[in-house]
Amino acid sequence: MITLINPSCNVETVRRLDFSTPPLGLAYLASALREAGFRVKIVDNMVERLSIHELVKRVRNSFMVGITSTTPTFSSALRLARELKQALPDVHVVLGGVHVSFTPFSALKSGFVDSVCVGEGEHTIVEVAEKIESGKGLEGVKGIVYKDGGRVISNEGRGYIDDLDSLPFPAYDLLPMDRYRVIGRRLNYFPVITSRGCPFGCIYCSTSRFMGRRFRMRSAGNVVDEIEWLYDEFGARNIAFSDDTFTLDRNRVLEICREIRERGLDVSWSCSSRVDTVDEEMLREMKRAGCEMIYYGVESASEDVLRFYRKRISLDKVRRAVELTKRHGMLAICSFILGAPVESRSDMMSTIDLALSLDPDYAQFSILTPYPGTEIYELARKNGWLLTENFDEYTAGKPVMKGEHVEPEEVMNLLKLAYRRFYLRPSFILRNIRRKNFGVVAGVLRLFLRAKLGKV
Repeated sequence: MITLINPSCNVETVRRLDFSTPPLGLAYLASALREAGFRVKIVDNMVERLSIHELVKRVRNSFMVGITSTTPTFSSALRLARELKQALPDVHVVLGGVHVSFTPFSALKSGFVDSVCVGEGEHTIVEVAEKIESGKGLEGVKGIVYKDGGRVISNEGRGYIDDLDSLPFPAYDLLPMDRYRVIGRRLNYFPVITSRGCPFGCIYCSTSRFMGRRFRMRSAGNVVDEIEWLYDEFGARNIAFSDDTFTLDRNRVLEICREIRERGLDVSWSCSSRVDTVDEEMLREMKRAGCEMIYYGVESASEDVLRFYRKRISLDKVRRAVELTKRHGMLAICSFILGAPVESRSDMMSTIDLALSLDPDYAQFSILTPYPGTEIYELARKNGWLLTENFDEYTAGKPVMKGEHVEPEEVMNLLKLAYRRFYLRPSFILRNIRRKNFGVVAGVLRLFLRAKLGKV
């Protein structure tokens, strides 16, 4: 048996917006392992919240445990590895994920991690499992950094997976799908990833470094095969395309839309996009194929800050994309970032005002966080901007960098102000009452009460 674990931690978006989503990366690893003949289970402790005693009971019959790790869950992953190793010293503990892919030696230095999977893990995890099960060492396994006695050995890197159609569909059946929530409502969609890699180089994002600058796509047919499988096997009627930029290849988007309609799949879906990769025809076809919601990364109202981020978008395109999305009957979600070192208080207030004037259906506000593997992390270390390297604090909901113009405490206050001004508007509440989104309204009322108590 192999157990894959998503560790718990106090991630800001989970706490503030009651927001949690399935760890699709683990589901991909699980399906690859099952296809290779291994028995697998997944524990998503972000939502299951098991005690260490309960976790040990869950993994007791496993010969290998894989733990995924983002930056804010890194410390939690190491604590979990320590507890598991102390209780089950013969279990092989392998860590993976974005954070440890950029910091493998810090994970191995803890003394409770046996190996680290660097980069995409579907092929690597299978080879590691085969070696461990047969009692062999990990020499020759590409994409692995591991301990061998007192030595730490870094094997040759593994290239990116070119044929994404060759990967088995994720093991959704191993995930506690009834546990995931957003703003007080049970999450009722299945996430689907249709591409990997990003050709853009935004300084706050690690995708282009972790998944590569080359955009790798699944074919439209393969994508819709998965949707049809989810529809038939799991009763899925709502799909969330979880790509960084689903709309990057216009022709493929139109082909996916045609496939959905031609197969008669009555599904609604959402996706993430850049404002400069959509046009009216595309949005019209997306709506016809069931698209209900699009997530846009707007980030800032300041052209100077956008240039600092190397976002390469204009505010005119932002306004146009949001307006067209609404015109064609889809919901718009916009994300905004506060706290760039070069940003003034006036810049941040302008960003909050932009969020109100755009009036998307929902908004996400976060504080610029320099995750390892990003260019902003390297800049922050070089320029002395870091306030802490305690990664438990890297939740995107609290300042971990100092700015040139605004104190960290004021950035925190502006984040709270942004959420209050956006979500406590009577127009927002009335709009969601009319739509019968009572779970959203209840979440806003909780936000209001916390604001009254000074907690938001």
